[in-house]
This record gives sequence, C-alpha cells and structure tokens, in this order.
Amino acid sequence: MEHLSVKQCRTLLRIQSKDTINKYLKTLNLFGQKRLSWSELQQILELQIFLGLKHGRNSREKFIKISRQELEQTFQTYGVDVNARLAALQKIHRNSVQQKQHCVSM
Repeated sequence: MEHLSVKQCRTLLRIQSKDTINKYLKTLNLFGQKRLSWSELQQILELQIFLGLKHGRNSREKFIKISRQELEQTFQTYGVDVNARLAALQKIHRNSVQQKQHCVSM
C-alpha cells in the first residue's frame, strides 16, 4: 500500500499552513506519523470538507463526535462526493509522480 508524506498530503489538499495540517492530524490522532495512507488522507479530506461546509459553526470537536452515518448524510445534503474528490487527488498524485520519474530518467 502506498503511503504519502505529510508534506505531499498538505500539497494535495492545498493546505498552506503547517499549523493547520498539524491541528487536523492531532484531531484525528495521526500527529507524529511521517507517512500517511490514502485512508488517512481521506479522513483529513473529510475533516477539511466538514469544516468548510458551515464555516465558523462546524468544529474539529464536532467532527470527532459526529457519527459516520451523520457525516455521510451531511455530505449528501451538501452534494459532496468525498470518494470522487479522493479519486481526483489520487490521479493528481499519480500524474505528478510519473512526471517526476520521467524527468529523472531523461
């Protein structure tokens, strides 16, 4: 299974601040890990989306307390397809890795 560095995750999710990604990682009990799996990246993506839906009203604490069913229903209500967004991020990552390998081999 492929793992990504925290910096790669931050870049893919367009998170500008190290503080922000660290807060997300602490919220999800992932802080201190050097590499993250795609399922862990999906958790970060879900947190990021959740916080953006009701900016200022949704919180990291609320995200932790919400059930999986409530979370999926919230995303459905707002028309958010997390799996499609994750697939798009995976494609972006694969393309960037291929470009880097191509540049190195030339």
